[in-house]
Amino acid sequence: MPNKIKISTHSPFQPLEAVLVGQGVSEDFFDWVKDSRVRDPLNRIVRETKEDLEKVKDICTQFGAEVFQANPLTYDASLLENKQAIPVPPIQPRDVHLTLDDKVYCTSTQQVWNYIHDIVDEDCVINLFDIAYRDGRQFKGGDMINGACCYKIGNRIIIPQMVDEDMKKFGVEFFTNKGYEVLETKDPGHSDGCMSVLKPGVLVSITDVMNYSKTFPGWEVLSIKDQGWNQVKGWLDFKHQSKGRWWVEGEESNEYLTKFIETWLGHWVGLVEETVFDVNMFSLSEDTVMVNNYNKEVFEFLKKHKIEPVICPIRHRYFWDGGLHCFTLDLRRKGSKEDYFR
Repeated sequence: MPNKIKISTHSPFQPLEAVLVGQGVSEDFFDWVKDSRVRDPLNRIVRETKEDLEKVKDICTQFGAEVFQANPLTYDASLLENKQAIPVPPIQPRDVHLTLDDKVYCTSTQQVWNYIHDIVDEDCVINLFDIAYRDGRQFKGGDMINGACCYKIGNRIIIPQMVDEDMKKFGVEFFTNKGYEVLETKDPGHSDGCMSVLKPGVLVSITDVMNYSKTFPGWEVLSIKDQGWNQVKGWLDFKHQSKGRWWVEGEESNEYLTKFIETWLGHWVGLVEETVFDVNMFSLSEDTVMVNNYNKEVFEFLKKHKIEPVICPIRHRYFWDGGLHCFTLDLRRKGSKEDYFR
């Protein structure tokens, strides 16, 4: 591991200086599976995910950013004693961490994420669960506040609608006391599955512009709400089998793989039916953004605002239910906290 670093990040688009990239499992993780109809496609997911993450790292390195990543999760036979004990790989750091100002707020108790202490200076690491429990908060469901379900925009934090009202109240109070203005959109899920804030005054969303009339007043919003799953070949024939939760291209009729994933890996997957990955982007700066794939409407919008797209496909995003923004966590960005709404 490189030397520990201190956190410094205030927006999703200031120039990237250091980034944490998610990690999957070791290439022999599923070698114990005897049925090749299950083992082979799982090994393909593992191998190709590793290749895609390597490309993410290469692009960030070429940009000049320092890249951090944990070791792959290795297989342990004792995990099979209880299928719920198979830990989710630390592949989506955004879902369990929020980097803000000079701190990283941890929002998971899973041991696979303990490596954050090996990367980040201890003075920068804050466990939000500890604070919440000391405050007498008890969460009934929904997300703890994290980098996937909020956007840090200088001195403003934008959060979506939350299932857990107590968690929302705690988050608003906590960050308001730290001097941030916390505002809520009508987005129904994780913020980075609904929108991408690309530079001051510019964002892409799957919802209508009126959704942001109060949170992003006067900003130009490209709505791509009609860019959905009906355009993904093979999905419509399979989604009822996975209840809209996941999909592996080319394996739609592989009932053996479906049964295995539903039995053993059900908590690895999410609900991809609710996600449009075209908005799940990761900015290197105001002028450069990493995208999953080509989208004519989005690329024309980026060109209009002088933003260069860099295509970096996450081939198995429909299995992991995560894209480029989910698989990365900005640790340091050049610049200070600004007011982008004056």
